[in-house]
Amino acid sequence: MQMKFCETLRYSLREKYFPGRITAERKICVHLYNLCHLCAKNNHPNGNPLPYGMNENSQLICVLLHISFNTDIMSRLKEKTAVIGGGSWATAIVKILTSNLSTVGWWVREPEIEEGIKKKGRNPLYLRPVLLNKKQIQISTNLKEIVSEADTIILAVPSAYIYGTLSTLEKKCLQDKNIVSAIKGIVPERMQTVSSYIFNSFDVPEKRFCVISGPSHAEEIASEKLTYLTSGSSDVQLADTVADLFRNQYVKVHTSSDMQGIEFSIVLKNIYALAGGILRGTGAGDNLSAVFNTNCLNEMVHFIETLFPNTNRNVFTAPYLGDFLVTAYSQYSRNRSFGMMIGQGYSVRAAQLEMEMVAEGFHAVRCIHELNLTYKANIPIIETVYRILYENAPLKKETQNILNTMK
Repeated sequence: MQMKFCETLRYSLREKYFPGRITAERKICVHLYNLCHLCAKNNHPNGNPLPYGMNENSQLICVLLHISFNTDIMSRLKEKTAVIGGGSWATAIVKILTSNLSTVGWWVREPEIEEGIKKKGRNPLYLRPVLLNKKQIQISTNLKEIVSEADTIILAVPSAYIYGTLSTLEKKCLQDKNIVSAIKGIVPERMQTVSSYIFNSFDVPEKRFCVISGPSHAEEIASEKLTYLTSGSSDVQLADTVADLFRNQYVKVHTSSDMQGIEFSIVLKNIYALAGGILRGTGAGDNLSAVFNTNCLNEMVHFIETLFPNTNRNVFTAPYLGDFLVTAYSQYSRNRSFGMMIGQGYSVRAAQLEMEMVAEGFHAVRCIHELNLTYKANIPIIETVYRILYENAPLKKETQNILNTMK
């Protein structure tokens, strides 16, 4: 009877928990699986002796005691995660999380998205072909409700809307919660990075803030194409925890302590993709684009090092160079598309109306321009884009001037 129980439990653990749970839960299941395997094997006539001179009951008790007293593991098992945002990136993140967690909270602004998920498991406005497990999703248009029930909150709204979204919350609502930014831009109303806005407006300590970044178009993640992300936080444990939330069969996640460097690379690569799009729109070919993007990368590294010197930073990795490349060259890049329309002669307003989604680089370039009034870094490409977009400077003249500085 004991053998049958152990074999049954072993099978259940293997089938239910091994294919993707957060690390703490997986460790528990591995312990129990191995123990049940050992117990079942020992009860067979040809089974090997139990190690450490312990019988199967004493080993089981030890594992259960270990679980009971390991408050860190138990607290992580009980934590709840919620996603804020209803767009393509938010939808892709929910898809990732449902492969790792039994339940995911999800706030969306549009009632039609809530209805679409509840009835059909599909977002009717973004990534329509993607089928989500609606039984695992607690979706609502009530932001306070979703936030109050979560321990970890993943922000995935376009940066242009983050201030309007969170301004309805009281300062205390985000305290004692882990905040993960998957936002790819600047908070335009405050001219701040997302981290600065969260720190200053909600008194969230830096050790509770993390960024998740990397070359990661939502469309490809939704199609389960292999993607590499980076979880960045000054708190190593938080970076690991967030990485565990995102890891699955098609998403690999590395960790980093360079939260500020990664966050600024997210902002800057959007500007440079927009700049490259402008150049493409004027008729530039691959040869010139390659030289231009090389200069963009050098300028990006220079600016980040000016603000946050770090001798251990390797910019030739996914959250820096990788994210830069995919944004600069991909057909899915909104910033590149926006820039191409500007290069083809569209006005800023006309280009914005043409696009259904936000080009983060438009707001980011103004913020970086104003920030650089203090730091005075040499960033001619960004300053050129700023003049074209915000000062209505002659496109042909500005483009030629910047090309004359290329190396």
